[in-house]
Amino acid sequence: MNTLHWMKLYIGDELSNTSHMTPAEFGSYIFLKMHYWRFGALPCDDERLARIAKVPLDVWRDILPSIGPLFNDDWRDPKLEEQRTEAEERHRKLSEAGKKGGRPRKEEKGGLKPGFSREKAWPKQPEPEPEPESYPAPDPKSDPAPEVRAYEKEGGGTYTRPFSRPQSIDEGKRFLQSRGCPADEMKKCLAMLMDGHLSPFDIEAWDIKARVA
Repeated sequence: MNTLHWMKLYIGDELSNTSHMTPAEFGSYIFLKMHYWRFGALPCDDERLARIAKVPLDVWRDILPSIGPLFNDDWRDPKLEEQRTEAEERHRKLSEAGKKGGRPRKEEKGGLKPGFSREKAWPKQPEPEPEPESYPAPDPKSDPAPEVRAYEKEGGGTYTRPFSRPQSIDEGKRFLQSRGCPADEMKKCLAMLMDGHLSPFDIEAWDIKARVA
């Protein structure tokens, strides 16, 4: 079974070599090259060449002067044969590598001895955990009304300064849960909090309910 499922096509060379051909001649020429690539040779019989080129015998004899000079004696193409040899060698190496279990491992490709472990040679140092930022717990005995008014500036206007950004997502979740954040708004509010955009005004409605409760 032929294993060369594709062949290179050098556009510049092909256009230069076939500029004198008609579209029909060029099509026959490509059919001949594909047959050559697949089987490694072309016959020297005109009837068989005509069948490969997909044209009647009389048409083949008319286009032969255009196509014939692109091949050597006995319809050989040394450049195409060289490409086939390289492709077969490449396929052979890939096949052998597959039988051995695929491509070499990273440590083998980098010149390292089998069994070498980067983790053992250079153990990763643990990163220090950041100090969690503490948030004051709400006082259930306090009157919620004064806290609501604390969201406003003196002289009127909404207090919009955002909350401090927490050190981690878990810390942010705990903060929102302590403020009574509903489950359906947790994802949106957590994203705003982690970006430093969440303010008391954004959580005013359900924060008041949590504090009252």
